[in-house]
Amino acid sequence: MNNYIEKVTVSIEEAKEKIKHLIAEDSLVFTIFTDLHTEDIDHEYMKRLIPVLEIITDNIDYDAVINLGDNFGMLGRNIHITNDDLKARFERVFDTVYEAAKHPVINVNGNHDAPGTDFFNPDFWNSIVKYRYGNTMAVYDDSGCYYYIDYEKANARLVILSLPYDSDIESEMPTPIWGFGKKQLMWLKETALNTDKDVIVISHVPFFYEYTGDMESTLGVWTGSEAKVSYISALCGWIEDVDEAVEIIKEYDNRPDTKLVACLSGHMHSDSFWLPGEEKNGIKNPLPCHQVVTTATCFTGNVESEMGISIDVAVWTPSKRELNMIRIGDGEDRNLIC
Repeated sequence: MNNYIEKVTVSIEEAKEKIKHLIAEDSLVFTIFTDLHTEDIDHEYMKRLIPVLEIITDNIDYDAVINLGDNFGMLGRNIHITNDDLKARFERVFDTVYEAAKHPVINVNGNHDAPGTDFFNPDFWNSIVKYRYGNTMAVYDDSGCYYYIDYEKANARLVILSLPYDSDIESEMPTPIWGFGKKQLMWLKETALNTDKDVIVISHVPFFYEYTGDMESTLGVWTGSEAKVSYISALCGWIEDVDEAVEIIKEYDNRPDTKLVACLSGHMHSDSFWLPGEEKNGIKNPLPCHQVVTTATCFTGNVESEMGISIDVAVWTPSKRELNMIRIGDGEDRNLIC
């Protein structure tokens, strides 16, 4: 662990120096991690993350931590625990992150952050995060927890979206519904994007993602109270109502007094960067802005890594129209001209 801390500390010092040359009076700075896939606070990944967050907090002046979701991975499939136990584990993890960060923590629910960690129950998620971790602006309803945060110094708004929104968890073959839902989409159009501020969208699942793998195979799952079977394709988290969300976002971006900066996501377990409208291997970014995907924070064994952790520090500077993603740990920096 000492060698790990030494390596990461060097990376943080390098990031600090880069940020010093990027930052201006109107800059916003966010520390970002995603897809932790932990089991509890004594899990290896938490032991990697927490000391790094503490060192970042002591060395870099940032505005908030953005946790892009999928905190508990396969837990629930592999360990059949009660939802009360699962809720307690979430709270221990979130409390520990909040204590280490000493800043607001924007917790975004992913497709694993639910009863059994595969089926979303909004009441379950809301009971964990409601009015906690430095966030007080959230809407809590049967679409989950979604909200925006305004930063006046940058004339910018973070719009945090909630996925998924529903599930037929009691059915014989449970199927989550990975969508924003009508209430959240109405809020997105009429409230969140009713602004002349620059907007950065935060969503666990990127808007271009669609599962293209095996549609027929099944997997054992845990509903929070009993073991069942579901289709693997149903558990992979693409956005059912993505087209409607895209049209709402395009309407905002088409106005002459607004600017959509980027969409920040996780979910894919690998870094990627998409230009507005860019197409790769038959899949297109439908948004009129960059999409930036951050890899899983603690590698899960299928990727060679030097340090075993990847955290982004995002620096948005509207006066320069630049969004810089500075990597701490494994991976590369990314620069966007917006």
